[in-house]
Amino acid sequence: MNQLIIPGTHDSGTYAINDASKFSLSSDDPLPLWIEQISNILPPSLVQMIVAGWSKTQPYAITDQLNNGIRYLDFRVCYFQTHMVLCHALVSVNLSDALQQINQFVTNNPSEIIVLDINHIYNVNNAADEAQLLQLLSDQLGTNAIPNTYHATDTIGTLRQSKHNVIILMDTNQPITDPALQQFAAHYLWHQSTINSPWPNKTNVADLKNTLDVEMAMWHKIHASAQNFFVLQAIQTPGTNQIINGIINPFWYPSSIQNYEIPVNQALNGWLTGYISAYGPRSINIVIQDWFDNTSTLVPLAIQYDTQASSPLDNITRPETQRKLDALRAWYKGRVSVQWQHLSAGSF
Repeated sequence: MNQLIIPGTHDSGTYAINDASKFSLSSDDPLPLWIEQISNILPPSLVQMIVAGWSKTQPYAITDQLNNGIRYLDFRVCYFQTHMVLCHALVSVNLSDALQQINQFVTNNPSEIIVLDINHIYNVNNAADEAQLLQLLSDQLGTNAIPNTYHATDTIGTLRQSKHNVIILMDTNQPITDPALQQFAAHYLWHQSTINSPWPNKTNVADLKNTLDVEMAMWHKIHASAQNFFVLQAIQTPGTNQIINGIINPFWYPSSIQNYEIPVNQALNGWLTGYISAYGPRSINIVIQDWFDNTSTLVPLAIQYDTQASSPLDNITRPETQRKLDALRAWYKGRVSVQWQHLSAGSF
């Protein structure tokens, strides 16, 4: 798995954010500085509209992302009021709804493997809150969760033998008292140490590319023996300057994530093919992008190179390939036999 190109989305659950979405305020998830800065100048209604444009990183619901080839999902979970939601500065969709979409997809597509990375959990400050989160995961994905006795180095075929579909990457931070939830967490949650996902934190395309170049060079040195997943975050992160530019002059500067990520998404295919040329297709693992839609080249590229990356030994063991090899062997023996007969006839 960690030598396959796996298409992913960044902040996968933000598709439901809009101008009316509420702020997901949490002491352990402070709002970006730029929100505070523009809030001191602009009216709240305008601030909320601006924040929505920069917080919504995906246009597709989870079902549509999966149906279009995404196999890695990045969830930012927040306990909001009385329930778990997906968030990114603003509240998006209920976690239960997103999990139901995953459950329905793998039920309809039992051979597919999904990586669910719950790497940010906010406002879950006591055992009861964490129990609610674990219960949701157990109820929606318990029958589909791949046990953590498997590994990132396992093949798709090995994982399929488990008869389960979803790798859940999540750490727990509160004591678990319920025996059933204890068992679920102990057997089905993969520790965050299983994945390496460095955040570039760059505001422009050139700096982002340079950072990804360094990350890929470092990963290439260890990927053959690495035991974990690796995420290449092909995303820019806006700062105050980028936000203000988009507010004052939206005709010249991006005013939302959708427009901000256009140059990155347009360049991504070239970047990845360059890395493949330099390091080989097995050196790229999970790749995430903002504003994934059906114009993205990420999924076709993954399909192309993951197919090519299958080893010769695997190909030989396939029945159809074996039949072709047998036919080739018979064809060659026949030609040699005919040529030998001609040579023998000519010698008399």
